[in-house]
Amino acid sequence: MSKKIAVAMTHGHAAKWLQVAIHSMKRYHNDVEFDIFVAQSNPLDIGVESIKGITETWLGDNVTIIQCDRRHHSHATGLEMILEHIAPLGYEYMFCTETDCRAMQDGWLDWFYNFLKDDPKIGMAGFFWHENNNHYNINASGTLYRVDMLMQYHNEVRANNSDTFWHPKGNRQGTDEGMDPTIKDVVGCFAETRGIENPTPAQLEVIKMGIPQASWWEPGAWVYCRMQGEWDEVGVPNDHVYYNNFGNSGHHPPKGTFYGSEASPYLIHYWGGTRAWDHLKHPVNDQFVKGCSPHWLNREDEIWRDEVPEDLRERVIQVFADLGLVGMGYDEG
Repeated sequence: MSKKIAVAMTHGHAAKWLQVAIHSMKRYHNDVEFDIFVAQSNPLDIGVESIKGITETWLGDNVTIIQCDRRHHSHATGLEMILEHIAPLGYEYMFCTETDCRAMQDGWLDWFYNFLKDDPKIGMAGFFWHENNNHYNINASGTLYRVDMLMQYHNEVRANNSDTFWHPKGNRQGTDEGMDPTIKDVVGCFAETRGIENPTPAQLEVIKMGIPQASWWEPGAWVYCRMQGEWDEVGVPNDHVYYNNFGNSGHHPPKGTFYGSEASPYLIHYWGGTRAWDHLKHPVNDQFVKGCSPHWLNREDEIWRDEVPEDLRERVIQVFADLGLVGMGYDEG
């Protein structure tokens, strides 16, 4: 089988998670062939150094690194830059994931591919976050897309120079307080936050269900709304599980999205993997993040030790030492 699937993820600073994601994806057999692409979105030392956990180990073999030069610190823009890179190379599908995801068994990518391969009308297959039918916090992670569909909408967004953020509850302008007037110049299909000017009834329905106001969009949400009525989608079987009291923190974050089932997952998205490191970028005032981060970091370390061989972990330990990160397991192996 020719190479058809590009596996795409954006890396900012979570060195352990990046090793977990790539090692797990490489260790299991799939019938479909795929290549891995990592967008490097963080130009600061923590980003430049932390990616060495793959680029200076064998994990980096046959992994393409895409340097983000359009918009830094953006998961969505990283995916867009990978999309632009792969589109002319003949890839038919793009599987979007995150660094805090872990493949769990042989055929993990075949499983997603089987939802799309026989029907050219299906544009995407993945997890769509529906809670009580009123929370569409759509994220691109754990979703397989048709590249031709993505490029259809990506080109549309790149050609749109409007500064209006459209929403049925009220529009806003990029110059309004709290808005970003640069969006119109930098975004594509994943980072688009300007809504849909004249939504169809099908598009309007999903917007009203999940997008509370102008510019509140997760990476992948705009694509999901835009494709309604033009392409079909498949919500893959999954268990989206919450902690009752995470680490006795009093918080109830997702334990993970278990693609397939919690008992026998093909892929797990653990969540919280990058938010646990927010303090390296800016002061953390969010009590949810502050309360969960110690436990997220401990969980990350346990999964890293379980998944990644010791010789590979040594490179990350050295990265942490070079960056002067100590405590909470940063400098341990």
